[in-house]
Amino acid sequence: MRTLLLGRLAGVGWFIGALMAATLALGLVAIETSIQTQNYHQGLLDASSHNATFDYSRGQIEIERLARTIEGFEAGRTSRERLETAFAIVRTRVDTIPIVITGRPFRDAVAAREELAAACEDIEAVLPFIGRPEVARRMVGRLDDLASTFSRLSTLSNAVQGDLVAGWRERLADALADLGLTLRLLCGIGFVLLVVLFWQKLSFRRQAMTDPLTGLPNRASFREWSRRTAGAKEIAVAVVDVDLFKEVNDSCGHQHGDRLLCDLGTIFRAVTGRFGEVARIGGDEFALLFTGAGAQQHAERACAEAVRRLGAHDTRCCDERRSTLSIGIASVVNGDRSVESMLIDADSAMYSAKNSGGGRIVIASDEFRNDLEQRRLLQRDMASAVTRGEFETVFQPIVEVGSLRAHGFETLLRWDHPDLGRLSPDFFIPLAEETGAIVEIGRFVLDRALSIAASWPDPLTVSVNVSAVQLGDKAFVAHVRQSLLRHDVAPHRLILEITETVLIRNANAKTVLDELRALGVGIALDDFGTGYASMGYLRQYRFDKIKIDKSFVSTMVDEGKSAAIVRAICGLARDISATVVAEGIETEELLSLVGAAGCELGQGYLFARPMSALQTTLFIERQGWGSADAAPRMTIAAMA
Repeated sequence: MRTLLLGRLAGVGWFIGALMAATLALGLVAIETSIQTQNYHQGLLDASSHNATFDYSRGQIEIERLARTIEGFEAGRTSRERLETAFAIVRTRVDTIPIVITGRPFRDAVAAREELAAACEDIEAVLPFIGRPEVARRMVGRLDDLASTFSRLSTLSNAVQGDLVAGWRERLADALADLGLTLRLLCGIGFVLLVVLFWQKLSFRRQAMTDPLTGLPNRASFREWSRRTAGAKEIAVAVVDVDLFKEVNDSCGHQHGDRLLCDLGTIFRAVTGRFGEVARIGGDEFALLFTGAGAQQHAERACAEAVRRLGAHDTRCCDERRSTLSIGIASVVNGDRSVESMLIDADSAMYSAKNSGGGRIVIASDEFRNDLEQRRLLQRDMASAVTRGEFETVFQPIVEVGSLRAHGFETLLRWDHPDLGRLSPDFFIPLAEETGAIVEIGRFVLDRALSIAASWPDPLTVSVNVSAVQLGDKAFVAHVRQSLLRHDVAPHRLILEITETVLIRNANAKTVLDELRALGVGIALDDFGTGYASMGYLRQYRFDKIKIDKSFVSTMVDEGKSAAIVRAICGLARDISATVVAEGIETEELLSLVGAAGCELGQGYLFARPMSALQTTLFIERQGWGSADAAPRMTIAAMA
């Protein structure tokens, strides 16, 4: 009996041991298969996201465009400038052709790159003679052959990528099949298997709903939050955008930009706390969601605290710029609006903050929405305002501080709207820049200013403000040249005033300014001291005039720092051979202070308010400015 019992126990023990061993083995197989599934899934994602085919197709298009441009140049239909631009694009492609596909060398791509490099060298050698028919035909033939090579390369790349994707898909399918078999074998220990599968599901979902850089929830998570808010009475949504984030990436590198986004993610987690949620919904955009009593107040406090913490945090870029935030907030207190519609309003408010210079918080109130609708109507009216003759140019004198003789006049723009009356440019110029209407308006202002300045005495200059959109217009320099010729105004009498924003928003600003300077046109840096990196731009660009912002001039009487800053700017301007213009001179005391600080020129209500063209002409005649026989010094009383 005892022996039988021991035998039975031994048999049960053996069975339990075998079962445990089998369970352990199957568990290890299941885990290994699960890991393989993840690896194959990642490999499939990596292979699917490879875009070498697009690069090769783009290279083919650029090569064919260069060939057609050469034919057009040889036939006289295309300019050399356009030819050189097309060639420069193709030459750049030499350094950007991908020679690996998902980490594997692509020999055909290496050969194609060498062939393209050789072709570029040959074309560059004969570029001065490319207009000759025999040279053009030879180069076009070679480029057409090269385009065929790239077409074949694109097809081959697509096939290689397809094979890679198919391979990863096959391996993933096999791994999933093995996993299924293992799961069926593990029916007896389903609890362990369910734990593993449940963990995997949570892991995949967490990856799908989480931003990989900041660790914050992503846009998909934000959509789910909006569904969870159904039935809530008070809801607030805030949209946050990092000002000039693209410029930060371009000038300081993507590593600095990524670090800034991670820092912001940490700040937003801290300021939302238990009252709200935060998600990264775009490249440099974040969304905050608050529900419950006092949702809008929580949103405003959280955003204000985020701005404060960012200001205290060391986010300086390589050029010492500090990052700022443009924030829009939309809220509802009766639950009658969806989160999606509130997100649209918050986004509009955010863009309003950004267009106002950034670093602001704008609430999407009913008044804001009405203003937004009015802005849309004004943008519609602006499209035909020039042809209807609603714009008017006025002029304000710029005088020599010492002699009070006129140096020139700045051109200012006014809009006489048929319904709203006279509008200030501070109001409608940003709207014109948003729609692109500023290009046509800017041409009108330049033509009008030059046509009026043509009747002034020769020494007097005319200044015209230029926006970032205008500077980005490819025909801008040509229009300036044509306007000067049409109105017979010497180029040195035209001064184009730009702000730092113009330089920041245009990557090719230096090229355009060099072309303008080659015409003989003067360049002035306007609103100096109010931007992010004025000193840096003085180092990169050459300016004939530096206009000190009126915020410094107007406080020279009360603040010793402002006077010291003005003196420092004047000393700096002398060192770089630039003339200083002090804006906002409204009293004789300020005139005396800017003169003592070293400012050569001044502008402000002390001398005259903006005047019409006729008033400006009478003003010049009355004062005798611009005449060689004019008195050496005028008095302020004589200007009245």
